[in-house]
Order: sequence, then C-alpha cells, then structure tokens
Amino acid sequence: MGLLSASVLFVKQTCFFLAFFVVLALIAGLSSLKQDSGEQCLVDGNTIIPITRVEIEVKGGDKKVFCSVCCAGVWLDHHPDVLKQLHDDTAALTVVDEVSGLPIDGNLAYWIESDQFSRRENKCRVHVFKEKADASRHLRNFHGQERVGYLAGLGKKLPWAADFTAKDPTGKRHHLRDYRGRVVFLRFWSSANPFAEKDLTNLQQAYDRYGDRGFVVVAVNVEQDRQTVRKFVGKLHITYPVLLDPDGKIADQYGITGYPTGFLLDRAGIVQSSSVGEISADLMRPLLYPLL
Repeated sequence: MGLLSASVLFVKQTCFFLAFFVVLALIAGLSSLKQDSGEQCLVDGNTIIPITRVEIEVKGGDKKVFCSVCCAGVWLDHHPDVLKQLHDDTAALTVVDEVSGLPIDGNLAYWIESDQFSRRENKCRVHVFKEKADASRHLRNFHGQERVGYLAGLGKKLPWAADFTAKDPTGKRHHLRDYRGRVVFLRFWSSANPFAEKDLTNLQQAYDRYGDRGFVVVAVNVEQDRQTVRKFVGKLHITYPVLLDPDGKIADQYGITGYPTGFLLDRAGIVQSSSVGEISADLMRPLLYPLL
C-alpha cells in the first residue's frame, strides 16, 4: 500500500508540474502575442493591425509605423524631408494588400477610396490592392474612385479603356461607356484578314454562351466602308454590336498594329487583358469566369 501511495503521489506531482509549465508557456505565448500586436500608430495612437499596417523606412533604417494609409498621409504632410526621400528612392513605403494580407511596395499598389472604411477608428476610406481585378471589383461594388498616388505619389494607375463614339452600319451611334456594367470583349478587326470570318464566328459563339451573364462583344472594323462591313457581317449572322472606324482613329487610340486584336474589359471598364489573334469561346472561358 505504501508503494502504491507513493506512486500515486508521484503521478499527481508530475501532473501538477506539467500543468504548471503548460500555464507558464501559455502566459509567455500570450505575452508575446500582446507584444507583437502592441505597436501603436505614430499619428493617432491606435493599435496597429496587420491588414492596415503601413511602414515607412526612412534613410538610415529607422522605421515609422502607422495604423492606416490615412495616418501615414497625415504624417507625410508634416515631414517633407521624408517625402523627398520617398521620391528619391532613399526611403521605402510598405503597405498591405487587403485581399491577400501580404505586404507590398507602395509603388505596386492600387489606391481606391470608397464608401467603406478601411480603418473605422480614424474613418479612413482608402483601400490598398495589389491586383487590378481586386481594385476594380472594390471600386465597382462600393462606389469607389481611383486615388492614383495617394501616398507620396506612389502607386499604379488602373488601365481604363479609352472611351469613344462610333456608328454601326445602320448609322446608329454607340459609346463604349454605354457598356459599363457588362464584361466587354473589344475586338478590332478587318475583313482583309483571312481569319476574320472564323474569328467573328467564334466571338458569336462566345456571345451566345455568356451573353445572358452580362458579356458582350463590341467589334470595331478598321478602315473599311460601311457597305463592305454590312455585307460581311450580314452573311455571318452577327448579333453583337459591330462598329465602324473608317479613318482608324479609334485603332490609333488603342495602339493597334495588327488584326485581330482584342481587349477584355471588366464591368467597371478597366482592361484586364489583351490578345492578338483569333480566340475561341472555350479559350475565352477562363478569362471570363472571374469577371462574370
């Protein structure tokens, strides 16, 4: 019995010490976590959270951290010397992509101001994105507007599709902006190209397949007369808009150097991709899927 009692006592003591060390480890972990999340904004003193963290590393390696891009902007307004360093590339600005949560260089950011708070504590409404598709989606969904170079003039400009006005073969005027809210495949073509018939037919198939989901093809014929275009598309039974660019001004606006050339525009009117050569409905599917 004595041996049994000693064994039980040993087990109890062992369990006690194990529990004690587990508690110590938890306390240490929580303390470390608290320390890691205890950074405070240099401007308003708010606790810095990873998704809206902004860091400016100034010349010499000193780092300034902020809880939002708005606070960083306020601080930079009062520190023209650091602003000059950023322009001279002797300082670095790091922001966080709010979709992936990954830090990115401020030069690679798209800046969007919308009716949604990015940091509610200081009423900041400026959002940071690495991918243009994410920036465009937020802009469209939350009544946003692009703020190019919001911090220190850094960042990338969204590739908006240049608007234009053109007539179709019946004489009706069309504006590219009229198709905002739909995913547009803007095709520049000429019947002089031997693949034009196949290409326009492929695009009709894509339009038939995805048209009810908000997809439309806008085919701009370059430097051919109205009768030639009308006859050519008539035999193909094209039902999407075909427009005329008789003097090639629209093609020049888009830098067209060969036919067929296409641009895929999202619902906000931002160019998401471009391609040269004909494309089938099947090949178009993976490009359209994220946008529809």
